[in-house]
Amino acid sequence: MSHSQDPIPTPDVQAEEKDTGTPEADAPTPHRKRVSKHKYFWPGVAVVCALLLFIIVNLTPVSRFINSITAILSPILIGGVIAYLCNPILKFYEFTVFHRMKKSSKRRSISLVFTFITALIIVLAVMLMIVPQLTNSLMELWRQRDDYLNNLTAFLNNLINTVASKLQTSGQEDAANQVKDYIHPEELTGYIGKIFEGLMKNFMPDSASDDPTSGILSLITGEAIKAVGSLLNILLGIFIAIYLLSSKEKRIAQINKFRKAVFNDKQNQTIGELAKLTNHCFGGFIYGKIIDSLVIGILTFLILTIFEVSPYNLLIATFVGITNIIPVFGPFLGAIPSFFIVLISNPSKAIFFLILILIIQQIDGNVIGPKILGDNTGVSSLSIIIAITVAGGLWGIWGMIIGVPIFAVIIEAVKRFLERRLEEKGEPTATTEYYPVDALGNAEKEVYYEHSGLLYRYEHSRLKPRVDRLLAKFYRRPYVPDEPEAGDTTDDNTPENKE
Repeated sequence: MSHSQDPIPTPDVQAEEKDTGTPEADAPTPHRKRVSKHKYFWPGVAVVCALLLFIIVNLTPVSRFINSITAILSPILIGGVIAYLCNPILKFYEFTVFHRMKKSSKRRSISLVFTFITALIIVLAVMLMIVPQLTNSLMELWRQRDDYLNNLTAFLNNLINTVASKLQTSGQEDAANQVKDYIHPEELTGYIGKIFEGLMKNFMPDSASDDPTSGILSLITGEAIKAVGSLLNILLGIFIAIYLLSSKEKRIAQINKFRKAVFNDKQNQTIGELAKLTNHCFGGFIYGKIIDSLVIGILTFLILTIFEVSPYNLLIATFVGITNIIPVFGPFLGAIPSFFIVLISNPSKAIFFLILILIIQQIDGNVIGPKILGDNTGVSSLSIIIAITVAGGLWGIWGMIIGVPIFAVIIEAVKRFLERRLEEKGEPTATTEYYPVDALGNAEKEVYYEHSGLLYRYEHSRLKPRVDRLLAKFYRRPYVPDEPEAGDTTDDNTPENKE
């Protein structure tokens, strides 16, 4: 079989084909494409490093500049925060309570009115129910501090005498004498009294005076002056929040229009994914932490009241609930002043109080917290500690609260970037693939400990389908199992499956 060969083109024909813009001729070489794609990477890294170095060297003027900008934009920031927090309430009224109203504008207006009425009722209820009780508790605690300290001294004396007598009856007279010689209840009570006064000065600046009301009144007056000073910003923030919630679809459309006009499709998709990730981390963490802290505060108050731990159970439960918003360190920050309050008011229940707080925190960390928060952050314990330390040093108590979701967004964004780069190189993305050869056992242990929690064992036990079936009967809805139960597995090699 003969094959026809194409004639060799002449130089004129070659020039003609070169002038005609064929895709093969216009396509850039792979080397040029790679250089044009990554030629700005290292200059960008250098610019970012130089910017970070400049901020670190000039931290004080930079922080002063940021504070001034924040003060100017505070009404907008307050309005955005109020709108973000009130958006779930608005959705509830608009799509659940008033969903039968056909006119959308009327439904939105009525839902907005009920949303801000609900928010105002919540704020007033907290202020009217808790603030007077906390004020009375602080005043009563400070007024009777001398009696409580004398009772604590008597309790320590009785405890030391009881321990010494038991040592003497067991034949250890030297140990009994050492206990009496080295432990002085009056000195311990003096130290505890100084710590107590230091803690109370945070709430009552004039606590050194004999009149406890003067400190509380000065504190309330100072906070009222601050509130009046920022009242205009709060009012402007409320109006901005109303405007944002009433026209949130239009605002979203404008943002999408700007993104479509400025960025290409790939950048637009990346920005959208980052926005969803930020909303998931911040929204889930903040809403979940507020609900979790409220549950822990109520649970602490009920348990302390049942066991009659202290006359100031509401004050202690408020400390525990508010500080529980701060991850990791929050329970310890709330337990320290609460322990001294219990130690002064009811010394015999101080150790019992620590045991109760430890049990409550274990229930919160293993049952309540995972059930409410789920995996909204996905941040390890080490990352949480770093986030709280860095953000708390920069922005104080608010930084300790929002530091975890900020670090969660950063870590997840870096993780996705690294996984995408590994996929482009054809490399595996699982972290276990990069363990040292002799540390494979540690990776297996990490997986085991990750799946050894109470919630994981409940989710993969035979009890969960039974509980789900009972809940389905209670709510009168069909039961849909998540996974086949352990006893329902069938062999694929049975004759029925083969047929």
